[in-house]
Amino acid sequence: MRAASLLTLIVAFLFSINPGWAQNSITGLRTGNFDGTARLVIETLNETDISVFLLSNPYRLVIDMPDARWRITNKGASGALQTPPLRGYRYGVPAPDISRLVIDLDGPAVPVRAFRLPPNNSGHRIVIDLKDRGETAFQLAAKALRENRRIPLEVDETSEVRQDRLAMLMPLPRPERNHGERDEKGKLMPMPRPFDKTPDRTGKWVVFIDAGHGGKDPGAISVSGIKEKDITLKAAKELAKLLSASGKVRVVLSRDGDIYHKLRRRISLARAEKADVFISLHADAAENKKARGVSVFTLSDTASDKEAERLASRENKADLIGGPDLGTTDPEIGSALLSMFQRESMNQSSVLAAHILQEFEGLPTPQRGHRFAGFAVLKSPDVPSVLIEMGFLTNKKDERNLNKGAYRSDLMERITRAVLRYLEASNIPAPEEAPS
Repeated sequence: MRAASLLTLIVAFLFSINPGWAQNSITGLRTGNFDGTARLVIETLNETDISVFLLSNPYRLVIDMPDARWRITNKGASGALQTPPLRGYRYGVPAPDISRLVIDLDGPAVPVRAFRLPPNNSGHRIVIDLKDRGETAFQLAAKALRENRRIPLEVDETSEVRQDRLAMLMPLPRPERNHGERDEKGKLMPMPRPFDKTPDRTGKWVVFIDAGHGGKDPGAISVSGIKEKDITLKAAKELAKLLSASGKVRVVLSRDGDIYHKLRRRISLARAEKADVFISLHADAAENKKARGVSVFTLSDTASDKEAERLASRENKADLIGGPDLGTTDPEIGSALLSMFQRESMNQSSVLAAHILQEFEGLPTPQRGHRFAGFAVLKSPDVPSVLIEMGFLTNKKDERNLNKGAYRSDLMERITRAVLRYLEASNIPAPEEAPS
């Protein structure tokens, strides 16, 4: 009897220091929607780790956890979910020590944040927020998760009351907010329009073209007075026409006039359009008037050289022209999960850069190659992004070239061929090819 009591105490002690010694249970499953984001809440008896991956044809989010039995009162092991894009769920045991929860999706939604909540009367809670950012974002996330299925679970120590409200089954009212940029008179600035005025993207990839600078931010200015913002806008419109003429691309311009946008807004507009590619066009300036040539930049925490570091610093300071950014911070910015996806986005950005540089061979100006720097405008976590420095306005030859329609046309034709080749060679299907 004493031995049995001692064994009981030992088991209880082991369970208290490591709940994984005992079989776990899934005790609750809830969904909700807030501000366009679907929230999935999984309640378990004990704290657990999870592994996650994405599947397509059809779209699915798969969540694996160590041995956890289905113990949800009045809820079967499969059923429908009423929170788009969460369409249904299925529980199973693919291996003796693995429990699997499959969430059926009605579109290419990806997890944008995953975190734990402190235990309450319902037990331990894992929260996964999902959003449909388009097919490219889905493929980037799926590849990143194939390489590292065990996703980082942050700990959210915020108010229990607020978190419970967000996780309610019924959809929440959309909060009033305004992320729009305002002009100098305080009026909301217009959202960008698709260049070819096509309201949907059926059968076409989306390419977002960002004409650098604009409005009260002129960018670099040549000795003869040519402003970078004017050169980039001309180039952006020319590139838009060429890409649209292919019949395979819907183009969205960050601006089609002399408008100022903060860098974060340029990113958010591209993501809202579910862009497959982001291209930012610029014309450089340098203290050395002999500096000239074209460069293709992709994002990196470490700059490839001092010149690239100075350039990125100067471009990032463009936001200060419009005063402090008092807009609401995107809640996804601090997500460790999106940081993981961004690494894959950076890899794809490098592939796109290689295609562009290959097309630049033979240009009548030096090629400065693939370079890296911490450009804020390239920090989208789910859109392959490049910044093209088309030349130096502080160099007479480059200035003369960039001011010639024939030279710009040649440059934009090369970029068009590179973008189309990248899209066609990638694993990103055009929307009409995406599974329904």
